[in-house]
Amino acid sequence: MASGLAARNGGWIGLGALVAILLLGLGLRVGEAWDGRAPVYDAQAYSAIAANLEDGDGFTVGSGATQPSSNYSPGLPLFVAGLYEATGGVHERLARVVLAVIGALSVLFAYGIGRRLPKLVGEGRPLKNHSYREEDSASVWPALVGALAVAVYPALLEYQGMLMSEPLAATLLSGGVLAALWAWDGGWGRWLLPGALFGALAMVRPEYLGIAVLVAFVIAARELRSDWRSSLLRAAVFLGAALVIVAPWTIRNAVALDRFVPISTGGGQVLYAGTYLPSDGDPEKVGTEVVRENPQLFAPQDAQRLRLEQILARLAHARHPDLEADQALSKMGKEQLWDDISDEPLEYAGFVATKIGRIWSHGPRDVMREPVWEVLHWLLVAFGLLGLAILAWRRRWEALLFGTIFLAITALSALLVASPRRVLVLVPLLAALTSPALTFLTASLQSASDRRLTKPGRRSDALPQPHSPDSLSPP
Repeated sequence: MASGLAARNGGWIGLGALVAILLLGLGLRVGEAWDGRAPVYDAQAYSAIAANLEDGDGFTVGSGATQPSSNYSPGLPLFVAGLYEATGGVHERLARVVLAVIGALSVLFAYGIGRRLPKLVGEGRPLKNHSYREEDSASVWPALVGALAVAVYPALLEYQGMLMSEPLAATLLSGGVLAALWAWDGGWGRWLLPGALFGALAMVRPEYLGIAVLVAFVIAARELRSDWRSSLLRAAVFLGAALVIVAPWTIRNAVALDRFVPISTGGGQVLYAGTYLPSDGDPEKVGTEVVRENPQLFAPQDAQRLRLEQILARLAHARHPDLEADQALSKMGKEQLWDDISDEPLEYAGFVATKIGRIWSHGPRDVMREPVWEVLHWLLVAFGLLGLAILAWRRRWEALLFGTIFLAITALSALLVASPRRVLVLVPLLAALTSPALTFLTASLQSASDRRLTKPGRRSDALPQPHSPDSLSPP
């Protein structure tokens, strides 16, 4: 069994490298989780909700909350509260360690996707003079490179030191995509797993509920012409599994909030902030600009004293006192978006371009501004996009799966708040996409080298050939 595992992963050297990378990723994450980091505001809120759930106080941040508890995605605090219930008390360090172990699975999933993609590319249109056999070590090392990048990516590590949703979401997304690639090789029953993973992902990052619907369309369209019944069944199973995960919380929201809320509120807030032109695409400037432009509602010091959600809630109440803050901000955001597009189309286009550049140019956290990590981030983006282009050239349906996820997150960031945290969830997929890029480049260089050696006039015929008698005789 061990020898077979080694043969499938580039021999004992490849398997040893994989184990070392997995242990590195696990060790770095557990170390961060054990030591802990000063929590950002969202991490404090998740921690408070989980503790209140354990204490029997319900899904609430507490009396000092600056926004409704329903604005927070429920997946992470519910999971942590379940850990508290299982261990008999609030043990946040233990919860962080468990989340770190789960987060380390993203390294393995990135490797798994990275192993499959070059093989799929080769099946689509094999590269000349290159083998994509599963045991070929040439297809292993690019996947190891991607896994190593995920193992050491600093922003993912730092968020493991607090209760934040991004590392968990990165694991669920990469696991869901790997499961989808696996499901494409079998019957409709396989789609239960990727559907359930995308449903769990939506509970952690609500925007992925809409992305799951888009992915279901990709699944349905893949073989719609040749076998439309099977395609629709697979898509229905995938989407149904996702909705089964989400449905209990949607029902709970209908009772607790007295309105239809699939997962969480807060969409109006991020829509208004994300379409606020005076911010120049920087969500950290929205509060300051709103205070400056509404002196009748705010004192100058309110820009530093109040959080953004408090500023926007006060503005919403002043303009629409008959509506809930989120509903008012949703109405205001839609009106603002229409005004931006109709009255200032060029300025809004530049605004959107700035936001897209903001989310892709660097990772979250100050550590990602350090030169070595900026270079790592840019290499991931560059080789990931190259890998996606190669995949689109050779395997359009798998490329459509990845492209749908990437474009949807980019579009959401362009429309809503542009936070690099959205792209952080995509890091394992970016890293996995470097595998077909590196494999393609390696094969192309090898092919070019072979052509140079066989050019007329070169003495390549003087070199011992693999099956010639001279190559078998001793020196």
